[in-house]
Amino acid sequence: MNPQPPSEQPQQPPPTLTNPRFTLELEFVSSLANPYYLSHLAVNYPNLLGISRTSEESDLNNDTVDPEAQAFAAYLAYLYSYWKTPEYAQFLTHPGATLRALRLLQEDAFRRDIIRPQVIEYLAGVGLDANQEGATGEAGEQREGEQAQDSQENQAQVGDKAVKT
Repeated sequence: MNPQPPSEQPQQPPPTLTNPRFTLELEFVSSLANPYYLSHLAVNYPNLLGISRTSEESDLNNDTVDPEAQAFAAYLAYLYSYWKTPEYAQFLTHPGATLRALRLLQEDAFRRDIIRPQVIEYLAGVGLDANQEGATGEAGEQREGEQAQDSQENQAQVGDKAVKT
């Protein structure tokens, strides 16, 4: 896999399910919607995500970036640049989750943090609709509180309808 930077990519042909490259990339980006697949990538291919196998401190002190990680980040940017267009997004089974995963994977910090089980569990629990700060910050807690309140209100409305019938 030697992806070229997006500026050097030739113009994409129209998407068709008979194009082998299109179907391969469709399958790959669709799998990114699954948080457990993201975990699999982080655990089995940490170098692609810029995760050091030795220690986290070496990442902070080392200014050099693994060429494979740079190439993979460029490939993810390339994928995101055209899968977010309606022409391509129409082929995604789960467009929201897939595009959110691709967007999050554009961030270096997210690619490094995805190896943490808490991040995966959070994404699996609430879906990929939260940004990285929401996963651990007050925004995520506020969102969870709002969801719980909405759920209680919906249950009350259903209960009221059941009593009336």
